Amino acid sequence: MRTSVLEKIVGRFLQIYAAVILAPVAVGVYYSEPLVTHLGFIVPSVTALFVGTFLSYGKTLERPTVIEGITATVLGWVMAILLGAIPFQPEMTMVNAVFESTAGLTTTGISMLADPAQLSNSVLFWRSFMQWLGGLGILTFFIVVLRESGGVARQLYSAESHKTDSGSIRPSLGKSIADLWKVYGLMTVFFGLVYYVLGMPFFDSILHVFSGISTGGFSTNSESIAAYSSVPIEVATIFLMLCGGMNFVLAYKGMKGELKQIIGNAEFRWYIGGFLIVSSMVSLELISGGSTAFEGILDGAFQTAALISSTGYSTMAITSFSVFLQTLFIGVMFVGGSLGSTSGGLKIFRLRVMVENLKLKLRSYRLPNSALNKPVIDGQIIGNSMIRTISVLFFAWILLVFIGTLILVLFEDISFMTALSGSVSSAGNMGPVYMAEEQMVELSTVSKITWMFLMVAGRLEMLPVLAIFNSQLFKDSK
Repeated sequence: MRTSVLEKIVGRFLQIYAAVILAPVAVGVYYSEPLVTHLGFIVPSVTALFVGTFLSYGKTLERPTVIEGITATVLGWVMAILLGAIPFQPEMTMVNAVFESTAGLTTTGISMLADPAQLSNSVLFWRSFMQWLGGLGILTFFIVVLRESGGVARQLYSAESHKTDSGSIRPSLGKSIADLWKVYGLMTVFFGLVYYVLGMPFFDSILHVFSGISTGGFSTNSESIAAYSSVPIEVATIFLMLCGGMNFVLAYKGMKGELKQIIGNAEFRWYIGGFLIVSSMVSLELISGGSTAFEGILDGAFQTAALISSTGYSTMAITSFSVFLQTLFIGVMFVGGSLGSTSGGLKIFRLRVMVENLKLKLRSYRLPNSALNKPVIDGQIIGNSMIRTISVLFFAWILLVFIGTLILVLFEDISFMTALSGSVSSAGNMGPVYMAEEQMVELSTVSKITWMFLMVAGRLEMLPVLAIFNSQLFKDSK
């Protein structure tokens, strides 16, 4: 692996990131915040610019190999997280600040803050803006940096795109990403205006739409959406979360009036079907527990949308539900939302492929050997290569979540269910954990690092992070 190629790619990324991290300074100036608060953004921005220029100076951007592109992406994420943690330093310990930054950029939403309202407006803005960037932004940065690399850029992008190249919006990868940004941007503006019209303060509207459309889940207050005591805002948030967990390729086609493409899509039907089934189960438990029918249906739909889209907003404590539903929620968090969305999890399309493959295997026992027996989704035959990739991803998910849970049980005095919920939530970039905020803050450094690793691994679809630990990749470096 060529060191000069990595330095050029990471260097150019940091030069872009240096400009992005200055955005909250404008918020600080508007709210007349002290200079020391501005320095929290100026220092990492200058550092990113200096390091990025130093790394990329005098080097030409050669076409990277796949592993070089993957390694540069992982290194870029790590550096973005470390630099993004600096604004949190005055209010938090170093480890907690890095954890908050990791949860922000990976759109996970697990927070080390019991009361976000204690932060300045500029830091609150950065906290939600990070999630908005983590949704599509950092992916876009690397596509721009690697635009001359051809197939490498497409392979990096494929982790967030639909199942095949034919699922792209346009033949050109650059144009496809531009159109996805149109969807992302339009949804951001639309729901931001909806929030403001419904009575949410303007500043809060911006921050909640940032963390909502990115399915991140950070809020400006400890009570999340429940703090506004507004049914219309809760209903709008349900739609916002479901849109964030929807395949943006389908959303783009829907904006063009191609509604049949949405209705006929298998993953979308499973997405909405799963939402309706789980929300009905949650609503029934709430109603049987004393809630009115309206309250039960609203709270059930809200909590389910937050989980299935991996947003993590809440209107009630997740630990208040029965053990049955808490167990079901872990399964929902494991699967997550749709491919081509900002949501986390294994993704519904991959679950559908595994289900179809199971049906195929069972069907093979009663068919002759000469019969054509291939899994088909949306009229397309799923090839063996994709099935193998999904199988490896599934195994990587199970393995890392299992190891993460073991580490938490070993180092913390918590139950298996609590440890499992945190590991699944971290790997799935979800947010909900079956423990109080105060208990999370008191976790050991080892446990926090474990969850941070799972968050980054989950955001990058597991395999890129695992690939860089292969020592063979670093031989013959120049």
